[in-house]
Amino acid sequence: MATVKKAVRRPAKSIHRPENQVIIELLRAFRERTGLNQVQFAEALGRTQSYVSAAERGSKMDTLQIRDWCHACGTDLIAWATEVEKVLGGGRKPGGRKGTA
Repeated sequence: MATVKKAVRRPAKSIHRPENQVIIELLRAFRERTGLNQVQFAEALGRTQSYVSAAERGSKMDTLQIRDWCHACGTDLIAWATEVEKVLGGGRKPGGRKGTA
């Protein structure tokens, strides 16, 4: 007798979640606050203009790349993450870390 496997619903990849657009928009906003265009910012970042453009279109960035981006903007990950949380609602999900402010 064959068994029927129940389909497991997997969460959407993060690049397809609407929250990802917030991340991208805030990276761009942080860069724009510097007053630098993509070419100038790329120079400050030590990258190419195409890297900056790709990041602002949603190319995947790891935490250290975002940290470098923030530092090139004259800020840090905490300020960036705080803005992300403000835009996304900042509420903690049940079962999150306890005892932190």
